[in-house]
Amino acid sequence: MDHNKLLETFITEASELIQDLEIDLVALEDSADDELINRIFRAAHTIKGSAGVVGLTELSDFTHTMESVLDLLRSHELTVTSELISVLLRAVDQIKAMVKVAAGEEKEVDEREAQFILGLLSQFLPGNNTLAQNTDNSLSGNDVNKTSYFEINMRLSPNLFETGTDPLMLIRELQDLGELVDIEVDTSRLPDFYILDVYRLYLSWRLVLKTSEPFSRIENVFIFVQDNSDISIEDVSHHFKDGVDMRLADKKLGEILVDKGLVSASDINCALSQQKKIGELLVEEGKVSKSEVQEALEKQLKSREVQKSTTIRVETEKLDKLVNLVGELVIAVARVDQVYNQANDNKRAMDGALEGLGRISRELQEQVMRTRMIPVEGLFSRFHRVVRDLANAEQKLVRLELSGIETELDKNVIEQLSDPLKHLIRNAVDHGIELPEERLKVGKTEEATIRLVAYQQEGSIIIEVSDDGRGIDYKAIFNKAVEKGIAKDTDELSPQDIYRFMFLPGFSTAKQVTEVSGRGVGLDVVKRNIEDLRGTIEVMSELGKGTTFRIKLPLTLAIIDGMNVKVGNEVLTVPLLSIVESIRPSKESVKTVEGKGEIIDVRGEYLPLVRLHEVFGIETGKINPWEALVVVVESGLRKFGILVDDVLGQQQAVIKSLEKNFRHVEGAAGATILGDGMVSLILDIHGLEKMAFKSQGKLRLAS
Repeated sequence: MDHNKLLETFITEASELIQDLEIDLVALEDSADDELINRIFRAAHTIKGSAGVVGLTELSDFTHTMESVLDLLRSHELTVTSELISVLLRAVDQIKAMVKVAAGEEKEVDEREAQFILGLLSQFLPGNNTLAQNTDNSLSGNDVNKTSYFEINMRLSPNLFETGTDPLMLIRELQDLGELVDIEVDTSRLPDFYILDVYRLYLSWRLVLKTSEPFSRIENVFIFVQDNSDISIEDVSHHFKDGVDMRLADKKLGEILVDKGLVSASDINCALSQQKKIGELLVEEGKVSKSEVQEALEKQLKSREVQKSTTIRVETEKLDKLVNLVGELVIAVARVDQVYNQANDNKRAMDGALEGLGRISRELQEQVMRTRMIPVEGLFSRFHRVVRDLANAEQKLVRLELSGIETELDKNVIEQLSDPLKHLIRNAVDHGIELPEERLKVGKTEEATIRLVAYQQEGSIIIEVSDDGRGIDYKAIFNKAVEKGIAKDTDELSPQDIYRFMFLPGFSTAKQVTEVSGRGVGLDVVKRNIEDLRGTIEVMSELGKGTTFRIKLPLTLAIIDGMNVKVGNEVLTVPLLSIVESIRPSKESVKTVEGKGEIIDVRGEYLPLVRLHEVFGIETGKINPWEALVVVVESGLRKFGILVDDVLGQQQAVIKSLEKNFRHVEGAAGATILGDGMVSLILDIHGLEKMAFKSQGKLRLAS
């Protein structure tokens, strides 16, 4: 197999295994189950082995150390503790970073972070009886009688010579403090001789100092150069045993030689290329015949093929092309149906053929859509780690409960849903959940609960993020809105109306800015991302009891059920899920409010009216609502009416991108092709609402 394809396969599989590792490690903290430990070990072992196959030796070696710790867990030589889980999760983060570098998503690996994590992992291995220490404590050097090993990385300023400082004097000063057991010089920045500037410093150093001096004494060596240089000092004593650097035990000979600068990486690769396969060596030595080796290889290949899973990984691009073809088939069926309805002769003869074509089209469409549908379990499970880390940082006790994880959703929707859900969960932990002592005072349990629920309802997917925290004080939100000039003291708003202020850009009631939230960035992004998915979000909260954010999403982004409406000579498509009803209002029920816009009275509920012919500039003869039809649509919790000439009927609409094929059209989510070949705009109800009411900001939409 081509190396690039092999690397691509590894990155895909490793990403899935990393996600499983995070989920299982968080679960392990609650339940130290042997099968769970075995599953974690197998995942790490697979990453290590596969990384070695594709030449990612650094990743393979790093994962090997993690695997060694997990092996002690398997044999019950180590017990599960919160500290151990934190170190293992940090190791998983480093593996994730290394995979991103291999995939080209990141430029380079943070070597210092990698070495620090290796040190933390090594604390749990035989011969290291001390627990992982805090970095600041490990560098404090308070115990002056203890012999320590410090790793010093000196990347001095290129202009160092201009200050009269000699790097050699710094090294000699370090040598006076103890013993330099290792010195490595990095010459990677050294240019070609003909452009070399003798007044610039191109070299950098890595040194290991054995000393009884405190950390502060070593730090003082660099007091005059630290401002313009990159100096790092790390206590690596835990890596040394009897004066020997134990990190070399897990390194290959080639790596050590390269690190020492004795040989180059190309020298190692050249040497490795001379190695032969075991089969070839055995044939050359006369141990077996070539045919026997070939036969054994064929049996091995057949065995592996049988062992393969019955599932296959399909590229999204191929699925997208298949979906497009199904969309064309749906359009073709609609066209045949239209021609059939217009024909006067031989209708009975066409009945069977048309019915069969329609049935095949629907079944093919359903099957193709299912290939894009995946359970939300993978998305939901990754938030266990998010909740754990945030709760620890906030010193809160929080449990995440999942429900409906078998619910399936379009893969593209799931990928775009991760960030909005993360925002909501972070807000729940930071704002919604109280500290344990606060919860006890109000009669709650110390441990709070965040619930992540998914289920199907009326052809849509509902996802709820709820907590049993302090709830939302809508009065505080209203006061903040008044303070910002968004609302007036005299406005009479329902709690649902007030909650909508939270989704405005820059709106926040947080009294102080934290690392988690309070900057006014978050819920407006959530709302925009949800609307981009043609979904809606609503809030329900009870002060002192908790809050629920409910997200409503379409099952798929490729094909929707739509209602075709006529405006002038144009046919527009309204998403069926947004339609509440269609009515022909009486003349008396249509009113104008302060010259700012029209409203219609629908059984005592006053709804704003949007004239589609004005919004899109379409000529029409039906301008009086009582002579035309009004389709009542819902955008989130808001309702309004859109004026159309006529309702033509329901039809499945294959969504085509306007931006890719034409240009962006405000108020349109895309376009579809009708049975007669005409192009119909698919209305974006959220965008239409913004267009229609941006000049009527004070005209409140009814709920």
